[in-house]
Amino acid sequence: MDLLRFVSEMRVALYACGQVALALQGNVPADTKPPDSPHQQSTAVSVVDHLCQEILLLRAYDLAPDIEIYSEEMAVLPDTLRELFAGNRHRYVIVIDPVDGTDDYLSGGVYYGHVLGLLDQETGRMVCGMVYFPRVGSLYAAVEGMGAFVSRGLMGRFEPLRPARPPRTVSETKRLEDPHRQVLEQAGFAIVPEESHSAAWELLRVARGEVGVAVMPHFHGHDTAMIAAIIGELGGAALDASGEPVRYDRDMPRLPLVVQSLSPDYARAACEALIKVEEKDSDER
Repeated sequence: MDLLRFVSEMRVALYACGQVALALQGNVPADTKPPDSPHQQSTAVSVVDHLCQEILLLRAYDLAPDIEIYSEEMAVLPDTLRELFAGNRHRYVIVIDPVDGTDDYLSGGVYYGHVLGLLDQETGRMVCGMVYFPRVGSLYAAVEGMGAFVSRGLMGRFEPLRPARPPRTVSETKRLEDPHRQVLEQAGFAIVPEESHSAAWELLRVARGEVGVAVMPHFHGHDTAMIAAIIGELGGAALDASGEPVRYDRDMPRLPLVVQSLSPDYARAACEALIKVEEKDSDER
């Protein structure tokens, strides 16, 4: 797989998704989908999710017709599109979240994005991650071993992403509960408000060095995987509930915990604090 070609080709599809979303924002009704678990707090979806999914998958097929696919909205994928990839067996899986932050999008917000990446099934690592925020006008991308980059405006040139020194803070995210906050504050982390309902945006605040740590309990793999690639290329860490580097699989199930930070020390300290909550919950059960 030529990763640089993948980024070059797929970013055009991301821009196309952005143009569709911009044109239709405020003119599409909200719909709902069945919750997939007790942890799901939002079931919002719209026709824009479906359109963007199809744009991205058609471009992926044109680029790599034998690749495997995963998308958050696979349940509504038309059979004609599904059949294009039926039976594919490949080392790499293209992972798509057609609209991350659908609640923000439907409410007229700014911080929604179109997200995709490439999973290496042999290692469980994301070898590429990309996210485009059309209302902000920024596209972020990372390629394993080559760095992390940002492009501003349509078809702007990629420039190295240069984050600030991260503060010792944790962003407020969905499913972060009082026991989590308590042990994190005891470990010296300040809790700061979230800016959006987009997991990708909140994780990019970490990648830019605006927030020190993101704690993501019971999020789907596709919510955290692509930005993990960006943070990893910046020298940071994405750890699981045991404090080990997180590994993903093609079905992108919910993970008990993912902690990401530009500072591996911050990530480990947050994990060590949060393990106390998990151990207490296990004892009580």
